[in-house]
Amino acid sequence: MTPDPEPTARATVERRIRRGYVVLTLALALSQLWAFAALRDLYPFAAWRMMAGGGEARDGYAYYVVRGVSVSGELVDIRPAELTDALYARTWGLVEATVRNGNFKLRRLHPDNAAALREAGGFDKLPRGARVPEMLRAWGEIYNEALAHGSPRRLRAVRLDAYRWAGGRDTSRDELTESWSVEL
Repeated sequence: MTPDPEPTARATVERRIRRGYVVLTLALALSQLWAFAALRDLYPFAAWRMMAGGGEARDGYAYYVVRGVSVSGELVDIRPAELTDALYARTWGLVEATVRNGNFKLRRLHPDNAAALREAGGFDKLPRGARVPEMLRAWGEIYNEALAHGSPRRLRAVRLDAYRWAGGRDTSRDELTESWSVEL
């Protein structure tokens, strides 16, 4: 009587799959060990190295705060990333680019931006943050859309404040450098 070929074929397939998993595991493990030994910025070490300089005093930087004034006069912190469902860091990159008038430096300008650039007489004559009021107005309208029409929490004004952190370890001296506001 001859042995059943089915179990032999199944065992061969299982061995082949097991060998594939071993090769894949070794390839992943060895690449990570190599990255660690060579100090290359390969995943996950690039993210880890971002935090490697803890405790060092850094140079200062600018940051922005968006606030609104409600109909009842209350000061409301606004989180633009929650309004637009955007990534947090990308929102503040948008703010920084808008403050620097980055939208007027694009290769293909929006027609409204091209007209504003011509009207101002060139990029150098544009006021800093020329489109910030429009951005604030849009965020204020989005914020108000989520509230009932008669709500006292609806915004009547939105403000963007630019602060400068001087750097170092002392965080008590943040300086207000610029501010923009719009009435809704």
